[in-house]
Amino acid sequence: MCYPRAPTPPCQEVDISKKRWGTGLFSPTQMWRALRQITLNKTRHIRSVTGKASQKVRRVRRWVFNFTFSKIAIPILILGFLLILSPYKDIQVGVAAGFIFFFFVFGINSREDQDEGKSYLNTPLTSKLSLEADDSDVLFPHPSLLIRLYSLLPLSKTSQLWGILTTKELPRPFNVLSVWLYATVTGCKRDEAEFSDLSSYKTISQFFTRKLAPGLRPISSESDLVSPCDGTVTYSGEVDGPYLQQVKGVQYSCRVFLGGLDNVNEDPRKYYSKTQESSEMVEEDDLSSKQIQTPTCSPLSSLLLSTSPTRLYQTVIYLSPSDYHRFHSPAAWTVIKRRHFPGKLYSVAPAVVKRIPGLFHTNERVAFLGRWAHGFFAMVAVGATNVGSIKVHFDQELSTNLKNTDESVTEKIYNDPINFNKGDEFGYFNFGSTIVLIYEAPVDTMIDNEQMRRAEMGQRMWI
Repeated sequence: MCYPRAPTPPCQEVDISKKRWGTGLFSPTQMWRALRQITLNKTRHIRSVTGKASQKVRRVRRWVFNFTFSKIAIPILILGFLLILSPYKDIQVGVAAGFIFFFFVFGINSREDQDEGKSYLNTPLTSKLSLEADDSDVLFPHPSLLIRLYSLLPLSKTSQLWGILTTKELPRPFNVLSVWLYATVTGCKRDEAEFSDLSSYKTISQFFTRKLAPGLRPISSESDLVSPCDGTVTYSGEVDGPYLQQVKGVQYSCRVFLGGLDNVNEDPRKYYSKTQESSEMVEEDDLSSKQIQTPTCSPLSSLLLSTSPTRLYQTVIYLSPSDYHRFHSPAAWTVIKRRHFPGKLYSVAPAVVKRIPGLFHTNERVAFLGRWAHGFFAMVAVGATNVGSIKVHFDQELSTNLKNTDESVTEKIYNDPINFNKGDEFGYFNFGSTIVLIYEAPVDTMIDNEQMRRAEMGQRMWI
């Protein structure tokens, strides 16, 4: 049977190319539009940057023109002002000096620091002896203008000149007069000197480094630690973190002050650690293997050597020009090595120390490192303005504040470690300076932490 077929629908033309390529994400049209948009965006960005750069160029041109004009106009105005004051010579001189000082200060204040982000107090270190410290230890506030001006003074040259003048022997009676004048101006206690007759001292330096009358400073037996010198205790307390205290609230870096701490306690030899009661042989390998941390896990715990719970303490004593300037052993201990750090010679008076964080690790100093009954012990003699030299009786090779010397740190390990009893004479300064004690002691040690108190050599430091 035949059935009629349904009518065939008319043929429809399909634009395959338009359906496939005319629309869609990756069609040529969309790609062209995207490229065009990117080009427009880049063009707008370039125009924006070019416009900003043009504005900056115009500002710089105006600034250069104004600066050039000022260099010509200001001197003319100053000269005209001075000519107006021509009848008054004294006013002219004062105004001219004021302008010169202003431009000098302006030039110093606008000078860029060469080492941005680092301390303005340069500390000479050497990698040869592994004494370098982390730069993060020496980040301190930017110096004020007054401190910048102070740092420009030729303090090292002044100190060398002072050392020459004070050791110069004058003919009589000028030598006696100079010693008397110095003692009177500084307020020295002449009745405590070994020789009450000032004519016994031929130079100011001899009087300055004088000995005391015998028996005048008894050594306390009530404390393991006594004051090594006469002076003012500017800080005494526990060491907290990687920093020490110059005065309360003003810090400096222990790692820079003592040099690299990794090898401070390195000494494979045996040494004698003497106390007043007994003398026993101690070996460093045994100490280092039993080393423990303090309860506060101080970053400086690598210095600790004791087998019982201990921590680090610090004492700072300032010697004024009127004080007795020989320093003694503060405890029964053994000196194993010394490190000499050349540096600046800023004043270490408390008024200056409060204004310059990091001053102690910038000044020239000599660190004597060793052991005592409670572990690590260090005594550091810090140089200062007009300190001609730092002398110790057992090391004639030590020379400080010299001309044309190498600025690197030097270290000397004593082949025969030197034993000191409490109160033994250690050395002397040729002018006012500072002694810093850094030592290990039991955690329950009661120290006298009163600040800015007077201390005499041999006086007990523990309560």
